[in-house]
Amino acid sequence: MDFTDKTIIITGGTRGIGAAMVNAFCNARANVVVTGTKKTGVETLDVPDSQNNIQYHQLDYSSAESVKEFISLVKGLDKVDVLINNAGVNKIESLTEISVDDWDWINAVNLRGPFLLTQAVSKTMKEQNFGKIINIASIFSVVSKEKRAAYSSSKWGLVGFTKAAALDLAPFNVLVNAVSPGFVDTELTRRILDIKEIKALTEKIPQGRLAKPEEIAKVVLFLCSDKNSYITGQNIVIDGGFTSA
Repeated sequence: MDFTDKTIIITGGTRGIGAAMVNAFCNARANVVVTGTKKTGVETLDVPDSQNNIQYHQLDYSSAESVKEFISLVKGLDKVDVLINNAGVNKIESLTEISVDDWDWINAVNLRGPFLLTQAVSKTMKEQNFGKIINIASIFSVVSKEKRAAYSSSKWGLVGFTKAAALDLAPFNVLVNAVSPGFVDTELTRRILDIKEIKALTEKIPQGRLAKPEEIAKVVLFLCSDKNSYITGQNIVIDGGFTSA
């Protein structure tokens, strides 16, 4: 798949699934705009350093000024072919213990942020009469677990937003989909779970292993490519069969 001369925006692209997507699009010769919460971050990415054009910009959804600055930058781009709303946060806390501040923070990053950026980008895509938007949700957008009230609410909301946005933008040849990864073998996963916990988890996954970040990136790459001309308004679950077991 060739993305030469295509402009791709990937939020939260400095690690894990985000970094894997940045790498995949760079290998496909795209011009990639990457965001992260830190002032610098592109130097942490393992991307080819040949002909690819990659830009890094700070974007912190908890800062109104940061959001305003990035949206202004996006509106100044000549075109936007693909938007991938990947940035997300979570706090594992019971329904009775989670604070209103944490609830608002999770929903600001996971749902309000993608709404604001999609709203800005979709205006450009409508003028182009072309575009692909991917919202990275989670298996907790179709099932849930204890201590995930805020996170699941935000991800279920993101899938609902995806479907509604797909209908609004369908007349303008803009395809909008969600991708919901299951348990992925990332640095964060390894930091949260020890070896025994990972083993117990994989025993519940029909495929018998965690997903690799690159496996999620490949699906996103397809959905954003010219090979996808008709899939829109869908939530693609990539979980090794976990939610079907």
